[in-house]
Amino acid sequence: MESMKHQLRPVDEVVIVLKSCGDGSEEVVRKYENLLPIKLIRQSYGGNCADAYELGYRNSSGDIVLFIDDDAIADELWVLEYERFFTSYPDAGAAGGVVLRAYLDGNRNPVKTDELSFPGKGITLGPHRAPIKGLENYCAWISSAGFMGGRECRGVSLSMNLCGANVAFRAELIRDFPLTLLYGRSRKCLWFEQALAYHVVRKGYKIYLLSDVGRAPKVWHIAHERSLTRSRGFWGEFWLHYDRVAMFWRLRKLGASVSLTRYLLGLVALTRKDTIPRLAATAYGLFDAILS
Repeated sequence: MESMKHQLRPVDEVVIVLKSCGDGSEEVVRKYENLLPIKLIRQSYGGNCADAYELGYRNSSGDIVLFIDDDAIADELWVLEYERFFTSYPDAGAAGGVVLRAYLDGNRNPVKTDELSFPGKGITLGPHRAPIKGLENYCAWISSAGFMGGRECRGVSLSMNLCGANVAFRAELIRDFPLTLLYGRSRKCLWFEQALAYHVVRKGYKIYLLSDVGRAPKVWHIAHERSLTRSRGFWGEFWLHYDRVAMFWRLRKLGASVSLTRYLLGLVALTRKDTIPRLAATAYGLFDAILS
């Protein structure tokens, strides 16, 4: 909230999707009501993170909607850099910026670093990593099996490797997207950004990644020892892999030219690591797909 208040290009509105849980969040929002143009949207207890994002973009009123996590701090040029980019790239339907790491010190004050939260390393390739039709020129892509593939992206590049902590979309292109319908059973909402981005690609627009730290829109994401959406152990990996398994079927609903053969090969390849939770998630995901 402080970083929104200090944007050099003032924000037009701050859409907050809040699930009441008695943790003091409402008091924080009230503290900023006279300082920022806040639009508060209440989320029911039954909603997941996909539901929250959909409530956010459906209730936004601007031409460009910027996503940021509640535990992230935006650079003061964040809004301005995105505005400049979309003005310069009329073919861009979405763009992602740089996510750097921040820590909390002993007094729980954020300490910013130059470390990338999600280093852009390449992914080992194979038949299940071949790009889906229309993404052959992207440095990071969705594969025809529904999994992610790619290599390191530099500068301003075509890329599907977006992160919900720092991403922007042309609002008119996603307001009709039924994210909750596709992710209704999800606990982690893995790759929801890619699902949104593919919807935008189908409308004839391009997806860009801005990875030059000196010029890209930047946020600092606070590193936590524990996370509600990235917990470790059996169930953490189970629900992450469920989303990987389900992505093929989501893409098929969106009209993508996915390959069942490559999908099945990919499922076999991915169960070589974290075998037990991934096998269980594969069985559950396939059973869920058959029922739906």
